[in-house]
Amino acid sequence: MSDAPSPPPRDPPGTKSEGIPWKTVAWAALAVYAVIFVLVNDKRAEVNFVLFSVNTRLLWLILLSMALGAGLGIIVPRWWRSRRRR
Repeated sequence: MSDAPSPPPRDPPGTKSEGIPWKTVAWAALAVYAVIFVLVNDKRAEVNFVLFSVNTRLLWLILLSMALGAGLGIIVPRWWRSRRRR
């Protein structure tokens, strides 16, 4: 008989393996992208809101536009559905 140690058993396919979880990698990539987004969009822009003007960073202008778009994307379909029911 041989006294050599046997190799460790291999994990069956589809089981959790050692290493960095893919969700951690995805969150880290998203965080790096967010930091780069902030650094690239540091210029100032003037926004005219008809009654007043604001001089703000381009980053806040982009985020405000995204928030308004998301808000309208939620509100308008609900309003449209309730109007069709009447």
